[in-house]
Amino acid sequence: MNEEKLSFSIVICTYNRDEFLERTLVSLNNLTYSNFEVIVVNGPSTDRTDNILKEYSNRIKIEKNDFANLSISRNIGIKAANGDIVAFLDDDAIPEPNWLNQIKELYDKYDPIGGAGGRVYGPGGDHFQFHNGYIDVWGEAVTKLEEPGIYVQSNSDKYNIMMGVNSTFDRNALMHVGGFDEYYEYFHDESDLCARLTRSGYPIYHHQEAFVHHEFARSHIRKSNYKLNWYPIVKNTVYFGVKNSIEIKSLGKRLIKPFLTARKRAIEFDQWRRHGNITIEDYRLFMKMWWKGVFRGYIDGFLRKRKTNYQLQNEQVFMKFNKVFAELDRSIITIENSKEAFDDKKFGICLISRHYPPFGSGGVATYTRALAEGLVEKGFPVFVLTTSVPAKEQKINGVCVIRVDSNNVNEELNFLVDQYPITNHNIRSSLQISNKIEELYNQGLIKIVETPLWDYEGLATTQIEGLKTIVRLETPLRKAAEMQGWNWNHDMELSAHLEKKLIETCDGVISISNNVKTIISQLYNIDWSNINTKIVPLGLLKSDYINTKVSQKKKEEIINILFVGRLEPRKGIDLLLKAFHNIAQKYLHVKLNIVGNNSIIFDKNMTMQQIFEKEASSELLNRVTFFGEVSNEELEEKYQECDIFVAPSRYESFGLVYLEAMKYKKPVIGCNVGGIPEVITDGMTGLLVEPCNISELELALVKLILNENLRKELGQNAYDNLLNVFTVESMVNNTLKAYNSFFR
Repeated sequence: MNEEKLSFSIVICTYNRDEFLERTLVSLNNLTYSNFEVIVVNGPSTDRTDNILKEYSNRIKIEKNDFANLSISRNIGIKAANGDIVAFLDDDAIPEPNWLNQIKELYDKYDPIGGAGGRVYGPGGDHFQFHNGYIDVWGEAVTKLEEPGIYVQSNSDKYNIMMGVNSTFDRNALMHVGGFDEYYEYFHDESDLCARLTRSGYPIYHHQEAFVHHEFARSHIRKSNYKLNWYPIVKNTVYFGVKNSIEIKSLGKRLIKPFLTARKRAIEFDQWRRHGNITIEDYRLFMKMWWKGVFRGYIDGFLRKRKTNYQLQNEQVFMKFNKVFAELDRSIITIENSKEAFDDKKFGICLISRHYPPFGSGGVATYTRALAEGLVEKGFPVFVLTTSVPAKEQKINGVCVIRVDSNNVNEELNFLVDQYPITNHNIRSSLQISNKIEELYNQGLIKIVETPLWDYEGLATTQIEGLKTIVRLETPLRKAAEMQGWNWNHDMELSAHLEKKLIETCDGVISISNNVKTIISQLYNIDWSNINTKIVPLGLLKSDYINTKVSQKKKEEIINILFVGRLEPRKGIDLLLKAFHNIAQKYLHVKLNIVGNNSIIFDKNMTMQQIFEKEASSELLNRVTFFGEVSNEELEEKYQECDIFVAPSRYESFGLVYLEAMKYKKPVIGCNVGGIPEVITDGMTGLLVEPCNISELELALVKLILNENLRKELGQNAYDNLLNVFTVESMVNNTLKAYNSFFR
């Protein structure tokens, strides 16, 4: 088959998610495959969606659906499609550049084939939501298998499935089975189609890559992980089992099994209620929706015909998508030998950050994005080199974000692989980054590079003659290892030496706090008098920011304490849980909510959550909730809902997380260690306790639990100080002053 003979119709169904849709449409310019058209089916949207689509009116097909029903929208998209393959992409998703090329491999390989899909990254790009899934005839699905699914036989009672955000189908096969069953407004819609295709002789195949990144944004159906519209979910679960078990299972099983499958949802609701994830009012509402869904699913499953659509042919023509790389390049890249890049006032700047929002998170990623966008607003050309974004090169809010792959194949470094795996990875990454930076520098696009100290990513860049390399100091490896209890070895020793080498060979240093500068001097025996160093605190908000999302707390007795951070020793989560154990026995109206990566091994090959759940009483378990990693929207909600924020870290080089809480006028508690006292003024903008002192931590929490006026006073003071000191403008302006001083 000719390389691009196979044509694709990318269908995006949207409803009131304008910002996400706009980003998804822009990302399609980065697809390396060219033989595709784009169809957007707009539901009854009331936001900016129509205006966004008008800008694309000469490049895409635009269809309308007056009903909030995803299956109807998808069938409208199929009817408008003229490609050989119909590829569905959600409006909050971004495909990897080679997505269609890899999907095409499966269509070239298999015949017959009904559909093909790849893996789906969740928010942050550091975990999978879906890979290699299957569903049984009753609607019970497995969504994460290591190997591609094996259920391709038409007489099976299990079927390979795809996640809708990354699902493609042969158009002729779709017309043969009547497209999507429009009974499904949401949930099990694509799984039902996969089952019907497989039973009709058109199996589904999985690709081990063909990645799509999914933001998993909220919608009219999905408000949070818990507060979904459970009625259609339960209804469609029962309907799926009744319909897809026809001629496969006995009538007795068809009457009983769908109920048992749906009952697992009811058991989940009860568990959430007992663990405090939902209120008793939520539970009652969920169960009301559950019973309604069960009855409707049975009635419709047995008595109603499917709402498949066999009128999907069309007389339209294929409308090839016109990619606009040149237009994007002009807006974010100064041309070669541009005077602007070497202008003393508006020079080109390159920032290095392993992760970059919204495809990755963390302290460095957060401040890098704020700094990059702040510099762009001042007219500086800014490039960010990262490993976390899906596209090789894209524009995000005016910043040119470039992905650099870290798999350097320099054979001269192979001697490092076995004994020095950390150093091996970091050096190869540094070399790859340096190659791209040298390319940008030789083209006249940049004049200065800023690199974080962590992982010494900018080390190789210091050898580029004429280019200024600046290091921003954060927690050094030696301090992190001490706080985390890591076993120090020769590999870490070499990496620590290379951190020191980066500081000694760079052209200037920016420290985010006085403390981290002092700590590094002590641990690495560095004399700062010989190094040009500036102190620039991090900034979080714009100076004109007005927080309209500060919570107006309801009149209720419950006091919510919030922790946000990785569940690792350095963050002090073990100290907090011990302090809360004592508090919970005395104050029955207090709850603790914990947000952050809970998959990290803490001790004895167990995570902190596993340790806690093993040792805690049932009463304490009901007062502590582990949410794991959450979306930005849900995190914002947790900050708004809390009464007290606490992060008893054993060490922080700065403490950006406290500023996040202050943004919502929340009183904060931190430890008198590292750079935290430079963020929290004890008794004025928060409370400080000595590190690892559980008694002091308990007293500080009780002080705020019992004094609502103090909570309000500290929260307001912190918010005012945030707007006066820790603004993006201040960080950007002071960074530029530092940059200019390094040129002298």
